[in-house]
Amino acid sequence: MKLKSIRVQLTAWYLGVLAIGLGIFSASSWYGMRTIAFRTVDEELEDHIRDVEKFLKQQDPTRSLSETGAKLRERSQLAPAADLLQVSDEHGNWLYRSPALEHSGVTLRPVAQLGSQPVFEVLSIQSEPVRFATARVVVRGHSWVVQTAESLQELSEELNRFDLLLRWLIPGLLALAGVGGYWISRRALQPVGRITAAAESISIHNLGGQLSVPRSGDELQRLSETLNRMLGRLNESVQRMSQFTADASHELRAPVSLIRTTAELAIQSERSRAEAREDLMTILTEAERVSRLIDSLLLLARADAGEDGLQRELTDLPAILRQAVEQCRAPAVEKNIQLHSLPGDQSVAVIGDAEAMRRLFFILVDNAVKYTPAGGQIDVRLETTGKRAIVSVTDTGIGIAETELPYIFDRFWRADRVRSRGMGGAGLGLSIARWISERHQWEIKTGAGPDGGSRFTVTIPRADLGSHPG
Repeated sequence: MKLKSIRVQLTAWYLGVLAIGLGIFSASSWYGMRTIAFRTVDEELEDHIRDVEKFLKQQDPTRSLSETGAKLRERSQLAPAADLLQVSDEHGNWLYRSPALEHSGVTLRPVAQLGSQPVFEVLSIQSEPVRFATARVVVRGHSWVVQTAESLQELSEELNRFDLLLRWLIPGLLALAGVGGYWISRRALQPVGRITAAAESISIHNLGGQLSVPRSGDELQRLSETLNRMLGRLNESVQRMSQFTADASHELRAPVSLIRTTAELAIQSERSRAEAREDLMTILTEAERVSRLIDSLLLLARADAGEDGLQRELTDLPAILRQAVEQCRAPAVEKNIQLHSLPGDQSVAVIGDAEAMRRLFFILVDNAVKYTPAGGQIDVRLETTGKRAIVSVTDTGIGIAETELPYIFDRFWRADRVRSRGMGGAGLGLSIARWISERHQWEIKTGAGPDGGSRFTVTIPRADLGSHPG
C-alpha cells in the first residue's frame, strides 16, 4: 500500500474528519451528560433547602433552639435525603447536624457571604465527591444558614463508565470506518487503474486507440472522454507531421536527384560550353526551387511553433497589392495571360505586416498564373464596404472541384499533382496564405469563378485612423 496513493490519502482525510467529528461529539455528549446530572442534583438540593425553610416557618417561635433542633432531627430521620444536612442560626449556633457531616470538618459560610440563591460547590468527604448547596433562609426576621449535600459517587461512576465506553467505542468505529473507507475508495478508483493501464499501453504507434469510458456520469467518465479527445488530437497531429515529413521528403527528392544527375553527367562526359551552361542553368533552377521549398518549410515550422515574427503596423493596402501584382506580371505576359489589376487610387489603410501581406497576395496571384492556361485572364480587385476591405483574385483557369475545396489550404495538397509539379509548385503556398490570414485575424475564402476558374477573396478590417495618427 503506497502512502502517497489517492485511496490512502482519501481514507486518511476521511478518518481525520471522522475522528474530529467523533471527538467533538464524544466531548459534547460527556459534558452534556455531566451538566444534566449536576443540574438534576442541584434541583434536588434546592428542593431540600425549601423543605427546611418550610419546616422552620411552621415551628412555634417560642420554642428554644434545642427543641426546634430535636423536631428537625425527628423529621430528618424520616426523610431519606436528610442524612447530609446541617443548619445553624445567624450567630453560628447549630440547630442540627447530621451524623455524616458532624465529623466531616465541613464548616458553614458566614451569613454575610450568602444570598437568597444557593451557593453550589463540590467537596471531598472521605475521598468521596459530594455536591453541597448552601443558602441563607430568613424566617420571621431571623436568618438561618442551611446546607444540604448529596453524594456524587454514583454519578462519577456512571460518567467514568460512559467515558470508558467512548474510549473503546471510538477507536473501534474509526478502525471499521478506515477499513470501509479504504475499500470504498479502492472500489471507486478502480476505473482510474484501468484508465492508467490503458494509457500506458498507448504509444506514438497506436494513438488511434481509445480508453474505455465508464458510463458513471461522474468525473471519471468526463476524464476518460477528455483523454480520448486529447488522444484524437494527438493522433491527428502525428499523422499530419508524418504526412508533412513524407511529402517534404518526396518534394525534395526530385530536385535533389535532378541536381545530382545533372552534375554527374557534366563531370563524367565531355560537354560543350553550351551544354555545360545548360546543365548549370538546370542545377540553378532546381536549387532555387529547393531554396523556396526550404524557406516555405521553415516558415510553416515557425508557424507551428507559434513564432510568427510579424510586425503589425499601419500599411497602405493598394500599394502592397500593386507590388504583388507586378511581381507576377512577367510570368503572366510569358503565358499570354491578361492580368488586370484594379487596386484603385484611393488609399486604404489596414494594420498588418507589409512583407507578409505582399507574400499573401503574391501567392494568390502567382497561383492564378500557374493554373490559368495561355490566353486566359486574371482579375485582381480591391473593394471597400464600410469598415472592411475585400481583395479578390479571379482567374479563368482549371478551377477547383467542389469535393476538393475542403482540402485546398492543406499542406502539399494540389488539385492536379502531376501538372502542379511540372509548374514548379510544392503545394505549400495556399497553406502559407491561410496562416498569414489567420495570424492577422483576416478571412480567406475560395470558390468557383464566374467563367469556370477559381476565385480567392481576403477580407481585411480597415484601420481606425483616429487611433493611429501616425
